Amino acid sequence: MKIPNLITFYRFIVSFLIPFLWIKGVDSAWIYFFLITGALSDALDGNLARLLKQKTPLGKILDPLADKLFINMLFFLLYWMDRIDLSLFSLIFGRDLFILLGAFYLFKRGHPLTGLNPTLLGKASTVFQLLSLLVLYIDLYLKNLPGEFIKQILNLTIFFTAASGFHYLLIFKRLCLKKVIPHS
Repeated sequence: MKIPNLITFYRFIVSFLIPFLWIKGVDSAWIYFFLITGALSDALDGNLARLLKQKTPLGKILDPLADKLFINMLFFLLYWMDRIDLSLFSLIFGRDLFILLGAFYLFKRGHPLTGLNPTLLGKASTVFQLLSLLVLYIDLYLKNLPGEFIKQILNLTIFFTAASGFHYLLIFKRLCLKKVIPHS
């Protein structure tokens, strides 16, 4: 298995490890360590795959799934602890579910998923979601941050998440209107 895919698998594992440690009441330093390394692994796996020329079809599927699982699991924990509103969690989870179901629908209709690459808005959404997670966990575990600062980061996250969701809707619509050439 290629190194970038191993890093992606690490993010899958951390996605389940953090909630487990949280529920068990493990020292917050460990949770924060896995949060930081999980977030960094998001940038590392893709860049490493390009640098080492180790892009794989498996990696193209697993990386976005690991991102979505990691981000949604952590936002769910924040919602569960009453640190964020249900509306924020629902927006993030709903957008990701919409993207996954849309990609599955296109795949079942015979569309090659090569036309469904990450968009600039989608990447910005992921960056702001990860930034929000870091800020919220810093506020929770390390240092109380100014409420206005947290609010602005969350507002940017809401904006980019909603904008990218709408953008993916337009992409799905365009792809659905394309004629599909049957595979032989």
